[in-house]
Amino acid sequence: MTFLSNSISKLAFILISIIFSSYSVVAADIVKGEQLYNSCISCHGDKAQGNDELNAPTLAGQYQWYLARQLQNFKDGKRGAKATDQYGQQMVAMANLLVDEAAIENVSAYLASLEKTKTSTTITADLRNGDNKYNAVCGACHGVNAQGNENLQAPNLSLLSPLYLTAQIKNYQSSNRGYHADDKYGRQMKMMAGMVKNDTDLNDIVAFINAQPIK
Repeated sequence: MTFLSNSISKLAFILISIIFSSYSVVAADIVKGEQLYNSCISCHGDKAQGNDELNAPTLAGQYQWYLARQLQNFKDGKRGAKATDQYGQQMVAMANLLVDEAAIENVSAYLASLEKTKTSTTITADLRNGDNKYNAVCGACHGVNAQGNENLQAPNLSLLSPLYLTAQIKNYQSSNRGYHADDKYGRQMKMMAGMVKNDTDLNDIVAFINAQPIK
């Protein structure tokens, strides 16, 4: 019995050591992440606030796990590989400047640490219809206020500009996103985007998301 107890204790110690050792390898370095972000400033802004004129989304305050996944998707060809996705192709080139997983984690952690920001935009829309359509199609994953859900791997939409949101829904609808067999969440989004049947509903959904507070 003593031998068994000692063996279990040793095994538990080894497993804990492996877990903490693995964590230390991928633990993010925000200072290094800030340095890496310098190559992104020209499009995404000095505070990662985004720039609609360059089709560059707000990155500040977005979830680290989501940012890391998208950067890896660009590197792996799961996003930005279509000839019709001009801005995605640009991001493939930039993502490939991040040489390894540590670099991706570092820059993602830096961006997630920044204060959330949102550009105020006025949209002519039917917010009641937007509320209804949003909660019918998007709310189960992204939450009633569009602030995302880590358990469902759904990003915070309330940070994103109406122009960027509209462009990405259309990208899903046209298979510029969600096309890769291994992009599980992208394929889910492609299916959900297909449920938005017309531009009026899309405009109303985007306006409803834009009206939500950021937290």
